[in-house]
Order: sequence, then C-alpha cells, then structure tokens
Amino acid sequence: MIYLAAEGLDLLSVNPGLLFWTLVTFLIVVIILKMFAWNPIIHALDERADKIHGDIDRADKLRKEAEEALESYREKIANANKEGNAILEEAKNDANNLRNKMLEETQQEIRTLKEQSLRDIELSKQKAVQEIQEQVIELSVSIAGQILEKKLKTEDHVAFVNNEIEKLKDLKV
Repeated sequence: MIYLAAEGLDLLSVNPGLLFWTLVTFLIVVIILKMFAWNPIIHALDERADKIHGDIDRADKLRKEAEEALESYREKIANANKEGNAILEEAKNDANNLRNKMLEETQQEIRTLKEQSLRDIELSKQKAVQEIQEQVIELSVSIAGQILEKKLKTEDHVAFVNNEIEKLKDLKV
C-alpha cells in the first residue's frame, strides 16, 4: 500500500467519513452552481450561440445580396456592351450610307459636268466649222471674183490657184 511519507496515510484505502463529506461538498457545490452560475453561463452560451447564428445568417444574406448585385452589374455591363455595339453598328451604317450618297452625288455631278463640257465642245466645234466654212466661201467668192476680173492665161491661173491654196493651208494651221 501507498503511504504518505509525512503522515503515514494510505491513499488507496476508502474512508467512509471522508467519502460522505466529499459527496456532500460536491452536491452543495453543484446546487450552488445550479442556483447561481449555471443559468447565467447557459444564458451567456445561448446568447453567444444566437449571436453566432445571427452573424452567419447576416453573412449569408450579405453574400446573397452581393451575388445578386454582381449578377445585376454583369447584366448591366452586358446590356451596355450590346447597346454600345448597336450604336457602333448604326454609326457604321450611317457612315456607309452617307459615303454612298456622297459618292452618288459626286458621280452625278461629274456626269453633269462631263455632259455640259461635251455640249460646249460640240457647240465650239460646230461654231469653228461654221466659221471655216464661211471663210472658205468668202475665199472662194473672192477667188472667183478675181478670176472673173482678170482673164488670165492658164499659167497665171494655175499660179493663182496654187497661191490661194497656200493661203488656205496657212489658215488651217
């Protein structure tokens, strides 16, 4: 058996008096704790558990709200991208339409100017031909008049005609 060296007590032996008073002390401590400590401790633990559950619930709620806001922002961004693309496409179409309209107007103006220039050239050509014809007629009448005024010999007549032909050549140049 084990004895305490100082007092010579056997620690493994059961002492009924000591057992009784230990049991009574234990029950008194349990009753005192039950009356004064257990309820506040349990109440504090319950409050802490409620607070933790509330915090978890709020965190879940905030997470869900954040996810909803994120999804909403993603939708808004997608819509903004679609609208931006639609605006760009519309601007491209407007630019192409304007370019095509300007090209068509420019081509029409070029055709009009070309036609007007051709008419002017044709009128100038006709006027020049008419002036040449009038000069030829005048020269022919002048030549005929000179031939009739003079009775020339054949040699003079040939020289006169050649001279007048030279004059006509000089006029064309």
